[in-house]
Amino acid sequence: MSKLKVTDVRSIEKLNYLKAYEISYKTKSGKDAKWELVSRAGLDRLQSEIFQKSRFSDGVMVFAVDETHTKVAMIKEFRVSAGGYVYMFPAGLINQGEELAATAKREFFEETGLSLELVHLSPARYVSVGIVNECVNVAFGYYSGIPSKQHQEDKEEAEIVFIDKAMAQKILAEEDVTIRSAQLLEQFFDLNPFMAKVKQP
Repeated sequence: MSKLKVTDVRSIEKLNYLKAYEISYKTKSGKDAKWELVSRAGLDRLQSEIFQKSRFSDGVMVFAVDETHTKVAMIKEFRVSAGGYVYMFPAGLINQGEELAATAKREFFEETGLSLELVHLSPARYVSVGIVNECVNVAFGYYSGIPSKQHQEDKEEAEIVFIDKAMAQKILAEEDVTIRSAQLLEQFFDLNPFMAKVKQP
């Protein structure tokens, strides 16, 4: 049972942590149209992304496995926006002036108590391009140490779990899981039946 609890849901016009933007554009037939989105960043960044094709990173998600490549470290976290627990890979935002590798190791430790041996960082990619311009990198590597929740913030409630193939199948079939995490689980454990069929000679 979660100690965190959603107490109310209401509509607001002004956001405290996100900024709302309206983008004007032309349709294929030349009609004027509008697109709405939210962002953690200011107008300068959004304009740079759209008009100069600049790319930024907001944070890092960590995909860490054991040395035998049979288990992956995940968290089962209470997410306010879902009103319940969701399986996902540890992730967090970059602090100002922080290197991506440092963010990955710091966030992984804060959420799991584990150390990360970083092997590879993916390019920054969009999270949900329909409503937000947030981009994250995926950090791949190996975990070690003893799991601990003592470094989680007061507003965080996450169970540290080590997932093998059988558990991954169960989670994907029965639990709430973010789509990025689901796809990585499917890929790592070869659990997508369509993809497996396509790969056959």
